[in-house]
Amino acid sequence: MIAVKEVSEKDLVRLADYLLKQPPFFQTTKETWERRFEIWWAANPAFTPHFPRGWVLENETSLVGFIGNVPVKFLVCGEEKTAVAAVTWYVNPSVRGLYSIQLLNEFLKQKNVSLFLFNTDAPNLMKILYKNRFKEYILPRFQTEYLSILDKKKVGFIFKEFRIIKRPSWGVIKRLGCLLRVYVYQKPILGEDALQDGYTTSLCTSCDDSFLKIWKSSLKSGDVTMSRDIKTLNWIYFSSIKPRERIVIQCRRTLDNSLAGYMVFDIIRKKQSETGIMKLMDVCIERNDLRVTTLLLQFAIETGKKNNVSILELWADNPETEIYLKSNFTMRRASQHHNYIKFPDNPEKRPESPAVSPVMIAPPRGVDHF
Repeated sequence: MIAVKEVSEKDLVRLADYLLKQPPFFQTTKETWERRFEIWWAANPAFTPHFPRGWVLENETSLVGFIGNVPVKFLVCGEEKTAVAAVTWYVNPSVRGLYSIQLLNEFLKQKNVSLFLFNTDAPNLMKILYKNRFKEYILPRFQTEYLSILDKKKVGFIFKEFRIIKRPSWGVIKRLGCLLRVYVYQKPILGEDALQDGYTTSLCTSCDDSFLKIWKSSLKSGDVTMSRDIKTLNWIYFSSIKPRERIVIQCRRTLDNSLAGYMVFDIIRKKQSETGIMKLMDVCIERNDLRVTTLLLQFAIETGKKNNVSILELWADNPETEIYLKSNFTMRRASQHHNYIKFPDNPEKRPESPAVSPVMIAPPRGVDHF
């Protein structure tokens, strides 16, 4: 008989053993899951014992399904509230259907939460979320990614990333022509002509109050967005699955060491020894200063080259930066990452006409990535 059970601490070892044997997670190890469990719950400043870690499906003594539950602080109409994100929803194919929905229903039955989060680009999951009255929010804001080739010698990797190595078609020929044009005419990031005067850029290993201050100064129309309190930022930015593969770059004024802006990147690669893509995950720049943007990008390019990265991937969070990227990056492509948010059915907990600003790095996309 199949039954739903809340995950307890003593279930974590066998849950790790179960997940690494499932097809979507074959590339993971037991240590991968142990570290994820630590990040989702033990290290999470929003986690308290009254939040479930998630739920499992049990068939007698065997596990046949799981959905994780990760709390995260959100700012809702000026007040700090707690949201919950669903992660790693997986059910054995032999029992999918009603039992899959049973796990999702356990997630949605939680009380004392201000909103439910679910990030996915899978069409079959999108349909289920629509039926459960989740609202879709698409990132990045302008649905365009801008790319820079950092190592032109990694031709095979670059061709594979841009889907050049496949059966010839008109689309492939167009992509190949664009790629060849970039190899010849790729623009350099604006020159360093005295831009560095007055600023210093460096890698960052922790967040202080200046990160909260700069975010508050740029907060405008977003009634609902991930909280940038110091504990949440340090958790999100510095407790990734592979710590060396999340990079935070800061730009400070030399006069008073005040923070002028920062960018957060993830380096995605299949193996530690292989080349990869350095993806922009989060950004906050005071007054959208394009000089600071340039300095951060120059530092990001040099950092990527030192870390065996072949491609830098960027997006814009405001119109000024969108124009800047369009002017300075030859290669671009359409991009859509689907974020889903559902407010509780209780009208007292649901703000009127909220302006929602989803975040690329918010769980699970920022913490539970493969």
